[in-house]
Amino acid sequence: MVEYNSMFPLDLMAEMNFYPEKIDTVGHIMKAYKFTESTSSNDPYPNKCYLPFILYPPAMYANKLGHDFAEKHLDLDIPADDYVLYVSIPFCRVQCKSCPYFIKILDPTDRKNQEDTYVDALIKDMERWATYPRWKNGKLRSIYIGGGTGTIFRTSNIKRIIDVIFDKFPVASDYSLTLEGNARDYDEEKLDYVANSEITRVSLGVQSFNADLLKIIGSPHAAEESTRVILGLQKRGFYNIQMDFMYNLPGHSMDVWKSDLEKLKELNIKHFTIYLYRIHSGTMQEKNVQNGKVPAMQDRESPMVKAMYREALELANSLGFNMYMFDHFAAEGNESSYNYWTFKEAVDALGIGAGAYSFINSYRTGTAKDVEGYIKEVNEGKHLITAVSAKMDSRVRKERYVIFAFQYYTVDFDAYYRQFSSHFLDDFGDIVRKLENKELIIKYPDRIELTQLGKDWHMNVFLEFFTPKFWENLQALDEPNWAMNIPMVELSSKRREYWLGND
Repeated sequence: MVEYNSMFPLDLMAEMNFYPEKIDTVGHIMKAYKFTESTSSNDPYPNKCYLPFILYPPAMYANKLGHDFAEKHLDLDIPADDYVLYVSIPFCRVQCKSCPYFIKILDPTDRKNQEDTYVDALIKDMERWATYPRWKNGKLRSIYIGGGTGTIFRTSNIKRIIDVIFDKFPVASDYSLTLEGNARDYDEEKLDYVANSEITRVSLGVQSFNADLLKIIGSPHAAEESTRVILGLQKRGFYNIQMDFMYNLPGHSMDVWKSDLEKLKELNIKHFTIYLYRIHSGTMQEKNVQNGKVPAMQDRESPMVKAMYREALELANSLGFNMYMFDHFAAEGNESSYNYWTFKEAVDALGIGAGAYSFINSYRTGTAKDVEGYIKEVNEGKHLITAVSAKMDSRVRKERYVIFAFQYYTVDFDAYYRQFSSHFLDDFGDIVRKLENKELIIKYPDRIELTQLGKDWHMNVFLEFFTPKFWENLQALDEPNWAMNIPMVELSSKRREYWLGND
């Protein structure tokens, strides 16, 4: 379900263009991923990278220090200034047919009291993190509650989580707080709470308003429920609603896609995100396609798929929406603040909960979706950090900044200088010249900006900024990995020339 989110909440997971063969329960890669290739002689690169985001640096390794890593390496006594917070709710009602990820299915009866047990641990963990000067003396700019399914818990537990955030963390006066989730979780009590709480934005993984398509993909969403919740929130004066849509679903037609887009317009939605549907290897959906139970999807470069994309662009244009990030469309003033602070400003990100991830003190860290293990560690007074990157040096931090800034199509020279006290063209002039020669960017006096060709090949453009030492890293393939990082590890295990060709 997930929207393109900064420290990458779950709406992105199902949209990655890679196909996991097999992963064990702690995230070890058991077999390699297969990436879609491009072979046209007119293309600027030999193979096209279709991943919807890049995590950088790519490799992460097992954290052998356990809890001590946080206190020894994250400089928790030094204020972080601005930062964002991601709260992970790693539960779903069902597993979608093409979902390859580890999720915890939450029985509606909850006979084992999993919900309260997890929320109790999550609150303990949040309260503990909030005591460190890095967070209590900084400024919390944006909050995202996702999953899994952020709305899956009872209203009382969602309120408990949000109350702790505002009680324990230094939330900025102009903060944003997004609650991601499923319309089926909203009863009247939850609608009332959301519309009158500290929540400023709701994200719904609608995918489609067509019941037949939702059944084909095994989505827990329901068209009538999505409409009910959107209208219910708007009736209560809450309009900042974001919707995810998928296109090129099995059996998808242009008529159905146009109908979904028209429904979005009819409902007066202020922000929407579109994703290509993926069928992951080893999942139920792959078997359904192989057995002829589900029609195969169109090739992503096919005329119909490209026409679907154009329809979304035309609808956004008719509404006066801006595509301010790749495949993210918003009415003015409704852009994602969480994305802004993560990508544009590249601030620290504190992730809390099973399956969460962070960017702290130039380290990337991730926590496995091991709910029981997470609860156990928290109740023992520890922070569970499963996987960590190497600490980024100055060059890698600069590369990460550029890759993230390009999510907004542009690298601003003054903003870069404010971050690093060095000039962008001094640091990356050789790459800029190569991209200019390929007609992938335009250089202006104050910035570089992707051309249309550069936007079409933007993931490959981002890969140009990888440090050479990160390529062909086969060692990282054998590491237990935070689930969302697995495609990055596979991508960078290849030779640089595979993606970028010979300079």
